[in-house]
Amino acid sequence: MATSRRSCLHHPDVFCCICGEYTLKASRKPISEFVKRAYVGYFGVKLRDEDKPLAPHIVCKTCTEHLRQWTNGKRSCLKFGVPMVWWEPKTHFDYCYFCAVNIIGINRNNHDLPSARRLVPHSDLVPVPLFRELPQLSEDESCMSAIAQGKVSGGRDGGFQITSHSEGFDQNELSDLIRDLNLSKDFSELLTSRLKEKNVLQPGKKITFYRRREKYLLPFFTKDKSLVFCNDIGNLLKKISLSEYNPSKWRLFIDSLKCSLKCVLLNNGNKYGSIPIVHSTRMKEEYKAISLVLEKINYQEHQWVIFVDLKMVNFLLGQQRVYTKYSCFSCLWESRAKPEHWSRKDWPPRENMVVGGQNVINEPLVARDRIILPPLHINLGLMKQFVKALNKDGL
Repeated sequence: MATSRRSCLHHPDVFCCICGEYTLKASRKPISEFVKRAYVGYFGVKLRDEDKPLAPHIVCKTCTEHLRQWTNGKRSCLKFGVPMVWWEPKTHFDYCYFCAVNIIGINRNNHDLPSARRLVPHSDLVPVPLFRELPQLSEDESCMSAIAQGKVSGGRDGGFQITSHSEGFDQNELSDLIRDLNLSKDFSELLTSRLKEKNVLQPGKKITFYRRREKYLLPFFTKDKSLVFCNDIGNLLKKISLSEYNPSKWRLFIDSLKCSLKCVLLNNGNKYGSIPIVHSTRMKEEYKAISLVLEKINYQEHQWVIFVDLKMVNFLLGQQRVYTKYSCFSCLWESRAKPEHWSRKDWPPRENMVVGGQNVINEPLVARDRIILPPLHINLGLMKQFVKALNKDGL
């Protein structure tokens, strides 16, 4: 139930339970026995849910006087033939009427939500009823009318509390009941709200609680300032039911944004799912950050093949990022020799990565033969060159 997790934006008892309109304090009236009898006489159904938190427990002065005038013959009908229908809201964001309605200023465009069905005017399908006599209420309904009046007169909390001498469900019994019934989260919350309404649940018991399924995996991860990384990858894979760990059957995927970084292990045959081993939301996209990550996960011990895009290749091989003359990591393709870009096919290979030469400014972190490019980037690169080589005359 939505109201069991936090309160609504507006209290239900500031709205009329018949018309659903926001009601000023001076115009709020308790649900008296007359209102309940006139409600049954006009709408043909009983006024229910006045003992539940999902609906308002007051009526406005306008609805009360209109019902009274209808019973006295001074008014032929009300403006509507079907009153507000209240249901239990699921969430406060898009289901709760008391959170969605704007009570500031003059606002008649109230919402029609699954938890609060709006008024239906009279029509051929909803004819105007004729008053004959007020129906009688049972003793239980008369008692509930007195309870509702006591709640309204006593304020928001009210001066009436239902007490039960029976022992209610505790937290363990409630959890066992939900597990035995195999209920989903939504139905579990619905069951809990019903038990609370019937006073068969001990105070302070909850249905929403934190799950600790990751508890047995936490020892394999370490947090160092803003970086979270796996400190024992081999045993982590064995812990999640992998029979053996062979680094040659895995490849390391590294990706980063301006202020975040992540590393994921991918299985070569896609037999197993991806396994995140590094994550940070504050590390910058720079050479030092990549160097620290490889050091924390002991890359030199595992020697995975690294699966990265061209931007990350610059960090791994220590190359200069912008305004580079030799930007390629495998050959000495010269970016400034524009006349030769579309005529020359053979460029000298890059023999080594020496700091200070050919746009290499840092020590390489991995060997070049341990880096592969994603197929998507290769395809996009080839297609770009193909489009550029097309005949611009359209022939």
